[in-house]
Amino acid sequence: MREIFASIHDPEEWKLWSDSSGKSDPPPDFYNDKLKLMMDVMRIDDHAFESKNGKIVNPTNQRESVIQKQIRKSGLLDSFPNVKNVIVTAVTDLPTDEDHNYKFYYSNFERVLMKHNNQIDLYGKNHPGYKTIFLVLDESSAYFEMESIMDNGVIKGKPHYWFWDNSFVNILKKLNIDYLIWYAPFKYYEVPLGEEKSDLPEVCVIDIKNINQNGSYLNSYDISKMKSVEL
Repeated sequence: MREIFASIHDPEEWKLWSDSSGKSDPPPDFYNDKLKLMMDVMRIDDHAFESKNGKIVNPTNQRESVIQKQIRKSGLLDSFPNVKNVIVTAVTDLPTDEDHNYKFYYSNFERVLMKHNNQIDLYGKNHPGYKTIFLVLDESSAYFEMESIMDNGVIKGKPHYWFWDNSFVNILKKLNIDYLIWYAPFKYYEVPLGEEKSDLPEVCVIDIKNINQNGSYLNSYDISKMKSVEL
């Protein structure tokens, strides 16, 4: 698995990958002929949810889109003709549980990964004999299982280890892939001064075929107590 991670993380090794992510290109998004690997890339977050009529609603993306249109309409970019992309970090002003929600997080994870998993046969036809990687960009915040609120306003609880969350791992067990690279760069939280803080990984590389070997590490969380650290 170290070789697989290095092939993506190391700039020189990355040159061996071919980009097939264009709309007219055969899936998946990338392939590596030397290592006989193919990789599909996807993004998940803890904002989106399914509406009553079955549509996926993402208030954060909607707000970002509105701001993008406002910026372009204002003429501000006319002063910067070389600008190709504008990145917007939008604030929705929604209550925390409506903005960062564990149920949304889990549902998005399941929906997105299973959607890509349904395309595995097609990937295999395009690259016979290649092993399959899912690279997941996880834009969710860190979570914790809340126990109590102390007198000083500090919220007491235990961190959410998403990679050992039994509910998430059960989804991984359904995947017809070989490896999952789980990139979660926004899992940040603070603790009171003097308290011990567990380091959370930015990247997890999971061997899906041998995932059952991690059974002793798995945790089951009470969904009703799961809160975003944004709280």
